[in-house]
Amino acid sequence: MMSPTAVAVPEHLTPHDLVTYFRCPHEMELSKERGRPAPVGAPVPTSVVPLRHSPLFAPPLGRVGVNEGRLDLSDHDQLIYEDPGEDDLPMLFPPERVRLDPRFSNGHGNLIDAELGLSGRPDLIIQRADGSLVPVEYKATHLFVGYHEAHGRLFDTVQAIAECRLVHAAFGRRPPFGIVLYGDSVGDGSREGWVEIPYDDAEERWLKVALGQVRADTVRAPVPAERNCGGCEANAMGLCRFAAARYEGPHHRQSFLSTAHRS
Repeated sequence: MMSPTAVAVPEHLTPHDLVTYFRCPHEMELSKERGRPAPVGAPVPTSVVPLRHSPLFAPPLGRVGVNEGRLDLSDHDQLIYEDPGEDDLPMLFPPERVRLDPRFSNGHGNLIDAELGLSGRPDLIIQRADGSLVPVEYKATHLFVGYHEAHGRLFDTVQAIAECRLVHAAFGRRPPFGIVLYGDSVGDGSREGWVEIPYDDAEERWLKVALGQVRADTVRAPVPAERNCGGCEANAMGLCRFAAARYEGPHHRQSFLSTAHRS
């Protein structure tokens, strides 16, 4: 009797994994192996060459809406989910408009998409007056001028799309959009803002292809750049052997190897 063929389980991923991969694939890999630091004096693998940009292509951006000021909420909107692991989220609703879904209380906050092998926790989920559900990701920073171009905030869009999919899988209702809320209250709220990221067929297709691309990447090369390395926790812990390298044009491979062997 033939034994049944084993089905490979896809690598489990989270919205945060996608965000990290979008900045630097090697940072994502190190974050998964944080408990296993590289041996002291281990040689830098010559098969891995730093990249100038992450290989993950950008999500659809044509209909993203950028808004200044406070988040637009109606008197009929309700809060139905709050990440139990976060203790510094803004209070957007009075107590009488908080109706937390009991399925995600008592430490069971994870939203799970078994089909795509994705799980995670939006900061908040709002039920709008029309019954639609909207995930909200809170960032304790200001709304950037030139949202897509400056400061690399495009990765917030990546996170919002993934969280929309999780809400759809967990609640059975497809969000029309996700929200990234920027909560810098300096200047009486003049630097606050929020970004509305549509979630439709195009965004869902992008997410499925992106998850496949991350799983198929067996190299996960680094993208050493000041904007990446400066805020990388794995680099701060001394786990990254690529952070000193910088992209220097068509001969960056040899430049990197020379830098690595001197370190």
